[in-house]
Amino acid sequence: MDKKKQMNFNVNNFLLATTNILDVRDIEMNNVSENHSLRVAYISLKLGEKLAFEPKKMFDLCAYSLFHNYIDESSMRLLKIDDTNNSLSKVVNFVHSIEEKFDFSKKGIKNRIIIKEYISTLKNEKDLKEILLILCDKIDFWLDCQSSQMIQHYIYSALYDFTEVMDFSEVLEITTMFGSLEYEIDNLLKLSKKMADFYSFEEKDKWTFLIATSMANFGKLSVPKEILNKSEKLSEEEYEILKSNLYHNKNALRSIYGFDDIAKWSSRHQEQLDGKGYPFGLYANDLSLKDRLMAVINNYNSMLSSRPYRNKFSHTEAIDILNIKEKNYHLDRAIIEDLEKIIE
Repeated sequence: MDKKKQMNFNVNNFLLATTNILDVRDIEMNNVSENHSLRVAYISLKLGEKLAFEPKKMFDLCAYSLFHNYIDESSMRLLKIDDTNNSLSKVVNFVHSIEEKFDFSKKGIKNRIIIKEYISTLKNEKDLKEILLILCDKIDFWLDCQSSQMIQHYIYSALYDFTEVMDFSEVLEITTMFGSLEYEIDNLLKLSKKMADFYSFEEKDKWTFLIATSMANFGKLSVPKEILNKSEKLSEEEYEILKSNLYHNKNALRSIYGFDDIAKWSSRHQEQLDGKGYPFGLYANDLSLKDRLMAVINNYNSMLSSRPYRNKFSHTEAIDILNIKEKNYHLDRAIIEDLEKIIE
């Protein structure tokens, strides 16, 4: 492995790390219950075990399940999921259709009886139906469905580790797909690349900084849209919820193998040199060049984009605002000056 150009990457580790943030979006966009994708993965894998799926197929089944609300040909290519003969989609669609209708995590015998009665009435996928009814007779199956921790423990203990060496460019494609779910980030990535080249980052640092850039706003998926899209001033409580997105972003990313630096750089762009930023209240001495750079380019790029609560700013207006923030000891003056040189 060329450590300057490649890293070890495990798709399911990445998907499990991001599932809590994606879960909020799934609830809003797809009207499903909390931890729906985790339960779909758990039940699908239980079916896959009974169907004697071989290890790589089980690994792909997990990835397909965790990302099933967004899956298409492009995402399957990026995540390297092989669904030959549509065997994975057959299982996942079957489970999703039932779990979407009935929440398997609800406690109480009555809920179990209702679900089993519904499954018994199904006419299609008789092989899957029979296996699922057998699973429904086991107490541990229902208890597992009630616990996201037990589901994740099962996934990590039951699946083979298919970590593979990937080029940083391949990882960036995957993280860009996730980072683009809420906002368009192409211009942010272009600006990030220009600045990384300007500072002559080493090859590995450049790629990891770009990956961090692509995930910098991923945590906003954990914020309800009614807050993100609110045109009026946020209440104090709403603002606290908004600020928490970077905390959740860091917690998700730091549990991904090899993402330690990426987790830090992508979660500090609202910190300020005077220690009055968020979510960690870091001071100038705590913020590296990459932390400060991420803050400047995210502030600048955000101002060039329109939001529900304001129109977009021109380049000149954005630079003027950055300079005001610098005078208030929020952002790094030297980086703002360098940004001006590159843009011009």
